[in-house]
Amino acid sequence: MVKKIGILLAALGFAWPAFAGNMVVKAPPPPPVTAPNWMGFYIGGNVGYGWGTANDGISFFQSQATVGPGGPPFASLTASDNNRLSRAIGGIQAGYNWQAQNYLVGLEADIQDSGKWGSSTYGGTIIDTSNGNNLGTITSAGKIEWFGTVRARIGVTSDRWLVYGTGGLAYGEVKANGSVLPAISNALVPNFPVVWNDSATKAGWTLGAGVENAIPSSNWSWKIEYLYIDLGKINAGVSGGLGNCYGPPGGPCNGPLVTPAFGTVTTKITDNIIRLGVNYKFH
Repeated sequence: MVKKIGILLAALGFAWPAFAGNMVVKAPPPPPVTAPNWMGFYIGGNVGYGWGTANDGISFFQSQATVGPGGPPFASLTASDNNRLSRAIGGIQAGYNWQAQNYLVGLEADIQDSGKWGSSTYGGTIIDTSNGNNLGTITSAGKIEWFGTVRARIGVTSDRWLVYGTGGLAYGEVKANGSVLPAISNALVPNFPVVWNDSATKAGWTLGAGVENAIPSSNWSWKIEYLYIDLGKINAGVSGGLGNCYGPPGGPCNGPLVTPAFGTVTTKITDNIIRLGVNYKFH
C-alpha cells in the first residue's frame, strides 16, 4: 500500500508543472473608484459676463418754472428711464464645504472687478405735469464699479459632480448720474439743466445655482455658475433749474425765469452674471 501511494505522488509530481502551465491566472481586480471628498477649504478664480440694469425714477419740481397769465405756481416732472449695464467680469473666490454622504453644505465669498456701465438718452417729450409743456430730454448713466457676495451653498454630489443652489449677501459700489436738458435754449432762455450725480456702496441680496466637477487624480475642480444680484437703490438729489420763457399765451418770450429745482432721482441696480471658475481644495 505504501509503495502504491509513493508511485501516485511521484506521478502527480511529474504532471503538476504541465497542469499548472495550463491554468489561467486571473489578474487582481482594479481598485474601486472612490467618489471625491468635497469637504474642506478651497480657493479659486473665475471669469464671466454680466448684464444688468440701472432703472431711474426721476421726480422733481421747480417753483414758477413756466409762468404766464394765470399760470401755475410751479412745474413738476415725473419720468423714468432704463440703462443696460454689460461687461466681462473677473474675480476670486474662497470657501469651505461640509459633506455628509451625498449632501453638501458650504459657505463661499467672492470679490469681482466689474466696471459695467450703460447710458441712455430719452429723446421723447418730457412733460411738465402741471401744464403739459415740453421740458426737454433726459440723459443718464449707471455703473457697477465692483461687487462681491457672501453666500451659502447647498448641493447634492453624484460621482464627481456637484449640483448646488446658492444665495446670500451681495454688496458693491454703484454710481448714477444724468441731466434733464430744457427744450428751449436761446439768447433769452439759456441752457440750465437739472442734474444729479451719486455714488454709494450698497448691500443687497443674490440667488443662483451652479454645477461643479472634480478633476480626477487632483485637488482641482471646475464650475459654471449663474447669479442674480439686487444691489438696492441709491437716491440722488437734483440741482440746477430749467430756464423757460414767460409771457402771454402765444406771445413773445419775455425772458427766462430760472429757479432752483428740488427733488430726487432713485436708481435701482440689478445684475445677472454667468461665470466659469476653477477651485483648488486643500487636504
